[in-house]
Amino acid sequence: MTFNIILQSVVLAVAGSFIFTLIGVIPGTDETATMAPLTLILVLLGVEPIALFAWFISIMQAIQIAHTIPTAMSALPGSTTGVPMVAYTSLAKQLGIPHISMRKLAAGSVVGGLIAVPLAIVVAYVLAPLGDYIQPYVGLVFTLGAILIAYMSKAKWGAVIALIPVSFLIQGMQRLAIESVGHTLFISIFMGITIGPMISELFNVLIPKLRDSQRRDTEKSVWLAPEPSKKLPYFPNPFSLLTKKQRKTSVGNAGIATAAFLFSPVGMIVLLGEIVAGRTKELYEKITSTLSVQDAVSNATYIGGLIIPLLAFGLPLSPVALGPAAPLFNAPPRFTVDPVIHNISSYLDPWHYVVFGIFGILAGSLFAYPIAIRKARSWTEMMFKYISHEALIGTFLGLIFMLAFYEAGIVGIVVTLVIGLFAGILHNLFDVHTGVQFMAYYASGFIVTNILALANFL
Repeated sequence: MTFNIILQSVVLAVAGSFIFTLIGVIPGTDETATMAPLTLILVLLGVEPIALFAWFISIMQAIQIAHTIPTAMSALPGSTTGVPMVAYTSLAKQLGIPHISMRKLAAGSVVGGLIAVPLAIVVAYVLAPLGDYIQPYVGLVFTLGAILIAYMSKAKWGAVIALIPVSFLIQGMQRLAIESVGHTLFISIFMGITIGPMISELFNVLIPKLRDSQRRDTEKSVWLAPEPSKKLPYFPNPFSLLTKKQRKTSVGNAGIATAAFLFSPVGMIVLLGEIVAGRTKELYEKITSTLSVQDAVSNATYIGGLIIPLLAFGLPLSPVALGPAAPLFNAPPRFTVDPVIHNISSYLDPWHYVVFGIFGILAGSLFAYPIAIRKARSWTEMMFKYISHEALIGTFLGLIFMLAFYEAGIVGIVVTLVIGLFAGILHNLFDVHTGVQFMAYYASGFIVTNILALANFL
């Protein structure tokens, strides 16, 4: 390993920590829509695979801590994974302990990350022998995975049936791309699914009936809890911020969430968080214990969803790997999963996962953790006053359309809009979430080929 690789890893991990601390503090951000485009740019720029891994672990850690700041201080979810935490942060505000809930969330996130990295490597080694059996049946594996994830979503059988039209639309766009630009697309389709919910919401503005229903006559007011008077060290030991029982439940549930890498982070947060809440009667203990477990689970599911598929299979076989981390697995022409697996898993040795994984956790905590512990209110207030959510959305939409144009010119932009509108309607109106649609993207070739073969046979 050269000094240049180490330097790249350090610089990117620290820079990613700072950037995604800022992004995480802004309420309503989406992990996939923010993490995937910036990671894809780094992949296409030729950044070293080890540095890409350190970057991604760091930004995962940073956003998983930072998103809890607005969630705790204003009861507005800082990101998608913050939504299940709002109920308990709202109760914490009513009790006058938002600063306590903030510390429990931040500590839980750091604990979850530290537990998840080594455990994910162990689980990956257990599952790795299955890789040779899975690779010849990649299309079938993706299809079965798509059906499983679709059925586990809120839409149930509706999501399963939706896999068919989504697959035909994707393959139709691929055929259009081949005819017009001479090659298949990845960026345009993947990013179309990523920004689908935003495209659908923006399209509502063009429909008079929907625009009128969403119109607001007054500005929304937000009440922020006061800053706590007690000052803690710059980087307090996260374990010391949890009670003995909370440490045990956070570590145990983080371990379960890491191994359950096939499930969505939001689903695991709800499931394991409510189990802890149901077993705790006293209100203060229920709130603080549930929140510490929820953010430990959130971070652990993300890390397990990246490391286990990467190390064991080299295939994006989890909602995290299919969404925010997809550019690390499949970003043609540099990284591919079909017909051959050639992505960052091809460059990383086992010790890279340990060393740069732990380093990524520490780097990702560098800014977000102290801010969450000491400056949560002031940073939340600053973001509400000076950072426009619409401007953030516009920035990432512009970035995504730039990437689509880079891949296929005007055709890439059109494909992104078409996929985005269809995907957004499925997500916003029918609860066919983007994780299902990402699985449909990878399974679409197998699904369409076999349905057409069946049609010809009949």
